Amino acid sequence: MHAAVLRYFEAVAEEGSIRRASERLNISASAVNRQILKIEDYFGTPLFERRPDGMRLTEAGQLMLRHSRDTLHDFRRLHGEIDNLRSVVSGEVAIATLDSLTQHFLPDTLTRFIEAHPAVQIRVTAGDPNEILHSVARGNADLGLTFDPVWRGGIHELQNIPCPLHAIMRPDHDLAGRSSVTLDECSAWPLVYQDNTGSIRGFLGDSLDIFKRAHKPVLTSNTLALLKRLLLRGVGIAFYTRLGFVEELAEGRLVAVPLEGERLSQLRLCLLAPSERSPTVAARVMAEHLGRDMGGLAGVSGLDAP
Repeated sequence: MHAAVLRYFEAVAEEGSIRRASERLNISASAVNRQILKIEDYFGTPLFERRPDGMRLTEAGQLMLRHSRDTLHDFRRLHGEIDNLRSVVSGEVAIATLDSLTQHFLPDTLTRFIEAHPAVQIRVTAGDPNEILHSVARGNADLGLTFDPVWRGGIHELQNIPCPLHAIMRPDHDLAGRSSVTLDECSAWPLVYQDNTGSIRGFLGDSLDIFKRAHKPVLTSNTLALLKRLLLRGVGIAFYTRLGFVEELAEGRLVAVPLEGERLSQLRLCLLAPSERSPTVAARVMAEHLGRDMGGLAGVSGLDAP
């Protein structure tokens, strides 16, 4: 079956909507729908349930999705290997990442990668740690950047660096001059939380989860940009790594005070890949590139600071 048709099917399956799939593929919704109907006609069975809230895979559709992903992965790998014979790296790379890495690290490192390998198409999706882990394990992403997980089924760790959690605040905050603080010491001030408490359980241990349940925030959001602006306005304290605040910390507009606690202070950032499939040429080159840049990230962003 033609690779383009499989891409249409995969997009509808992942987006759960013909309209959103058409926007992602930059083709008309009617064209996508026609291809889906052709596939269903070919197999003689529905691959999707048409529901008011979108398209949901049938059991046959789930089998088709598994075949589609394997086929497209092999096709991209073949394409990359052929291009590699001409010393041209091409193909597609899907990266699942923490939102904080989209603020500084990824813009810098991907700019250099694109300059060196302009024929590679890159798709970056930000998510919470648990989403990233499962995206890599299922093969939806070629590479993942997330905290070191306890569960490692279906994934292979390529690189890791220290990435301790800090209390982020303005430099005029009462706790800003401390060499370290505890979670309980922070509870006397307004707190702003990232909206992923459930998803990071198992990455940060129980202490932060228990603390967040006991101490209600003044605001919760899944958007780092909003939380950052609130911190700059002195609204309160947030618990993050330094990765999302590199420029603000370097300019002295915010400070990062290390958090006490074994799991919080020993957190690590990992580069992950699926363990059940061989990488494409483009994914392998991207992994090598990210691994090199991660090696220098501690010094650049101050992650090796006490």
